[in-house]
Amino acid sequence: MPALPENPNEFLNQWEEEEKKIPVIAESEPKLDKEVEPYIEKLEKEIYLTKPITDDGGQPLISPPAPQHPIITLPISKLVYGLGLKKKVTESLRWLSEWCFRLVKIFGNRVVFREEKQG
Repeated sequence: MPALPENPNEFLNQWEEEEKKIPVIAESEPKLDKEVEPYIEKLEKEIYLTKPITDDGGQPLISPPAPQHPIITLPISKLVYGLGLKKKVTESLRWLSEWCFRLVKIFGNRVVFREEKQG
């Protein structure tokens, strides 16, 4: 086992020198001939399975995902949300309301506020 240098900077300098010796090659998409280009179409879409993929024994390896669009219930009511937006930025209720606002912007109609407790 090689001995470690006493000065850690020597070790780092050796590492930097070794890094400089390794060539870095950037890969890109291959260029297409002009004759072939009209016949090639780039497809980018998700693949949905119609039935599960099984192994030789019949055990499922990959099952098709069910489309999920759950309803998101926020941890505060609409009244508390409105009050929180009026608080100072140093208070936690303000940031909880801001976080809820962000969820409403992202998920839209799938977000509902918690119901206020009566009594």
